[in-house]
Amino acid sequence: MKKLTTVALALCLGVSGMALAGCGENGGNENEVYISGSTSVQPLMEKLAAAFEAKHEDIVITVDGGGSGKGITDAQDGLNDFGMSSRALKSSETGVKGVTMATDGIALIVNPECEIDDVTNDEVYHLYADGTAIGGVLTAAISRESGSGTRGAFDELVVNEAGDALVDLTGFADCVQTQNSTGNVMTQIATKGNTNLLGYISMGSVDDTVKVLKYNGVEATVENVVAGNYSLSRPFVIVVKEGAELSEAAQMFYDYIFSEEGQTIVEQNGYIKI
Repeated sequence: MKKLTTVALALCLGVSGMALAGCGENGGNENEVYISGSTSVQPLMEKLAAAFEAKHEDIVITVDGGGSGKGITDAQDGLNDFGMSSRALKSSETGVKGVTMATDGIALIVNPECEIDDVTNDEVYHLYADGTAIGGVLTAAISRESGSGTRGAFDELVVNEAGDALVDLTGFADCVQTQNSTGNVMTQIATKGNTNLLGYISMGSVDDTVKVLKYNGVEATVENVVAGNYSLSRPFVIVVKEGAELSEAAQMFYDYIFSEEGQTIVEQNGYIKI
């Protein structure tokens, strides 16, 4: 793959002058860009890719899911041009750097016919931790799979009144099922009759097939996330490999994501631009 030193240098300087030690690398056609990772980031990345490809018809961008963990390990192994993560990188995830491309809220969702409108952090914690029903209505819940960035953020952010977080548990209650994508969570929640089921997804992925709950009395809106009033939020992160160089095509798309036009697309799709 063709490499441009000046292009790589621009990426390694990062956004707004922040230093970035290295970049992801994926061998292949110089006009093809491969991105993998978070299924929460994937819909936004696909919209950005479509807008970019409309301007650069010679460049093909492939966006695959698999979860944040896959995006990060693919970047570590040089299997993608860059990865997608819906959480910040862990200190144990070495050999890569993360750059925030947007901020997203996590929406708590139920079936549109569910009578519950508002839940507290303590109620959500205990439903997942020990199966305590919420309002006598929500008796079961959905978690994302291990390695999901949405799950990682959710488990860290949901804390009970005693200060215990879901992330500290060794397991969830028997009433909690696991789904391995945003789409699967939404399908289960939206299925007729599933009015007892609580789930969570990216705020930007919400549509009219599900109902969004208030969290501690606060609506899940962009304005409330920006103001710091809605506490369930996390970064969307581009993951690049240290010491590698992006191809010219990958660098062009990376730059587009952080451009005014790219960030307008971020905002138009219900996410918070950087």
